[in-house]
Amino acid sequence: MTLLPQRLKALLSIKTRLLAAITLLTFATLFAGSIAWYWLDQANVKLVGHYQKTIEAIASSLQLANKSAGLVSSAPFILNLSSVYQIENEGSRLLVELSKAEQQYRDNFPLARQQGSLGRFLPQVQQNLSLMRSQVAVLVNAAQQISESEDRVRTLLVDLTKMERLAVKNSSTFYQNVDEREAWQGIGQAANLLISAAHVTDFLSLGELRRRYHLQMVELEGVSAPEVQEAVEVLKTIAEDNAGLYAIRHLAMAGQLEARNALFKIKSSAQMINQLVAEFVRLSGNEIAKQRQETSSYISSAQLVVLLTGIASILLALMSAHYIAGYVTKNINRISHAMSSLAKGNHTTVLPRPARQDDEITRLLHSFRIFRANSIRLRRIYGQLQRKTELFETTFNCIAEGLVLTNDAHDMTAWNPRLAETLRISEAEIDTAKDIRVLIQNSGFRWKDENVRPHGTRFRFAELIDDDGILIEVRKSPLPESGAVWSFSDATDRRFVQEQAQQKQKLESLGQLTGEVAHDFNNILTSISGSVGIIERKSSKLIDLKGNIQRIHSAVEMATNLTQRLLAFARKQHLEPEVVEINHLIESVAEIISLSIDERIVLTTDLPEDATYVRIDPGQLESAMLNLCINSSHAISDAGTISIHVVVNGSESVSINVTDDGCGMDQETLERVYEPFFTTRHTSAGSGLGLSMVFGFIKQSGGEMGITSEKEEGTTVTLVIPQAPLEDLAPTTAITFDQPRRIVVVEDDLQTLLRAKTMLKEMGLICIEANSYGSAKVLIENGTKFDILFTDVQLEDGKIGWDLAEASIKACADQKVVVTSGRFPKALEPQTQSLERITRLAKPYSKEQLAEALLSQIKQFEAAD
Repeated sequence: MTLLPQRLKALLSIKTRLLAAITLLTFATLFAGSIAWYWLDQANVKLVGHYQKTIEAIASSLQLANKSAGLVSSAPFILNLSSVYQIENEGSRLLVELSKAEQQYRDNFPLARQQGSLGRFLPQVQQNLSLMRSQVAVLVNAAQQISESEDRVRTLLVDLTKMERLAVKNSSTFYQNVDEREAWQGIGQAANLLISAAHVTDFLSLGELRRRYHLQMVELEGVSAPEVQEAVEVLKTIAEDNAGLYAIRHLAMAGQLEARNALFKIKSSAQMINQLVAEFVRLSGNEIAKQRQETSSYISSAQLVVLLTGIASILLALMSAHYIAGYVTKNINRISHAMSSLAKGNHTTVLPRPARQDDEITRLLHSFRIFRANSIRLRRIYGQLQRKTELFETTFNCIAEGLVLTNDAHDMTAWNPRLAETLRISEAEIDTAKDIRVLIQNSGFRWKDENVRPHGTRFRFAELIDDDGILIEVRKSPLPESGAVWSFSDATDRRFVQEQAQQKQKLESLGQLTGEVAHDFNNILTSISGSVGIIERKSSKLIDLKGNIQRIHSAVEMATNLTQRLLAFARKQHLEPEVVEINHLIESVAEIISLSIDERIVLTTDLPEDATYVRIDPGQLESAMLNLCINSSHAISDAGTISIHVVVNGSESVSINVTDDGCGMDQETLERVYEPFFTTRHTSAGSGLGLSMVFGFIKQSGGEMGITSEKEEGTTVTLVIPQAPLEDLAPTTAITFDQPRRIVVVEDDLQTLLRAKTMLKEMGLICIEANSYGSAKVLIENGTKFDILFTDVQLEDGKIGWDLAEASIKACADQKVVVTSGRFPKALEPQTQSLERITRLAKPYSKEQLAEALLSQIKQFEAAD
């Protein structure tokens, strides 16, 4: 019983089924031929009777074709009407005319319905008339919809135009900040996009404008200004509501598409009716003519033709069955093999494109191509997803921070290898912990703020710290759906740099205060020093005063040295840099250092073999080296070693490393070594300005200074000094003072003015006094003749000598100018190129230093001449 269905299934293959179908078709054709034989005999009898009725049906059909053509020409006029009422009236009129024509055709056609095959036209005509009637209704509704949409769009365009003008106005307002102006520009662009959307005529353009509008609105969401947000809400109401611009435009475009489709269908139906009518008329006419002229012969011939046609149909059906069966079987086998190959992963299998015909095999081949294309596309998408997953895993594993993904219960679902390194724990401890809070608790770190609640929903940032001072920054960011991502970053080094920057700022503040004090102290010392010099020159015969004068002079020198140290720390001292061979300077100062330190301390030097030149004040550098070595000797309680190591850093700089094996410093002391008056020795053993002076001197010379030290391990001080440019290595020539000249002396301190006047007179110069800024300004503006202007920088009531120097040079281009001050702040110097040739003289100054400054100006202009 089981074999019979299998045999039947084998017999009912596609080929067998097709042969059976064609056989049935053959019998059907024979049966139809027999019926036709009979009806042809009957047709001769009925032909004459139907002649008149056929003529009437033809006339009715022609009238119907004329009505449908008129309807096609009148239908587009509906779309041009602007009133909904006019559209309804015109649509009703067309429907009424169409109904009349349809009723008239239906009344006349049954008379011709008895004319045999001509009866098939009535259903087709009625079908097309019904389609035209329904499409006229659709056209009317679409026209009404378009008219209403255009009215609503015009209303919205008025609001959008107002919003665009408001955006243009606010974006050009300068009292608003940049973010708000940019936001109003974005609102103007969004309004412009909506205005453009109101005029486009296709869905693609409308979709592109909507995409750009949404991008613009996303950028505006981050602006918190109330006016901007209010404008954004207005735009959203206009564009995005159910009755908004985009909904209206979509509705209008849909109505236009419906209207075009309706017009097309009306036109197509009318054309079909015309074709049916034309065909009906043609066939009717031919049939009447033939039947009237050849009725008898036609019937005999028709019987013979029907017989031959039946035989031919049988032969053709058999041949067709055999051909179609072979065609179907061949293509199905090819498609089956191709599908099997594709299922095994072979995407190179290709089937030939079929001929341009529409049958089952063609559709099956087309389906195979679509299936193959989708398979290739899925394979490509899978590869892209795999690459993105690999990129995410690589980024997740290689990022410098420790990352953890948790769910809402704080259970860890994933983490990267950096997490164990950041928290100083092992991978096994992470696997064991599972909960992120347990992991932090077991890591050895503790929350820097004890009130931190990492399980709270508002937790975003906190800091962890351990006993070694390691600082970990913890950030928590919630994920869109559930869970959160935690990041752990080591911020120890960054915090150290921040603390160093704060220390530097503190030193700069102290330096500014120190410089102000030293400047005022300099004026006092200048006056005392000048007075002592005058007394010393005029009281050579007063032997009893020699001792007192010498002690005053020594006290002034000590005070001057202290002031220079303060200015060195403030980086405002006057330096006299020159080209120095560093090896020779270190060897010279090493001899002095050896005599200044304990005999038990060994001083060693390590110098480069080649001569190395730097541009620096040699006296200050010697003082700095002596200061550093004496500090090192004080750090060595017994025998020890101090080494001076010079390293050439290419062609840019030279490093001088002073290293001792003394007691060293702890971190707290190391952080304060640059502070003025800070010392670890007894108060009487040091002023606390040694390292401060060295630090200020090196910074002012364009170098860097660094100190490394460990308790009981020793200290290393590194001075980095710029090398001298090659053009500075040329030898210089001495200058000499020549003849008396007229000089204007500007000084608001009377004692300093008298001292300077005395020095200048002893040099043989003619002095013109100006004890204020105003009196000196009058001399310059009145055109008083003088050779040199000698002025203090900081004068009364905040006036500065640089202004006098600039005015003097403007009055006379080759005017010689010397300015003096205890310090020369860069902020007070005007940025004028002509002032670069002015000579600066630091206070306190001696008679020789003053003469050298004046001679340098005279020599400079004589060389130019």
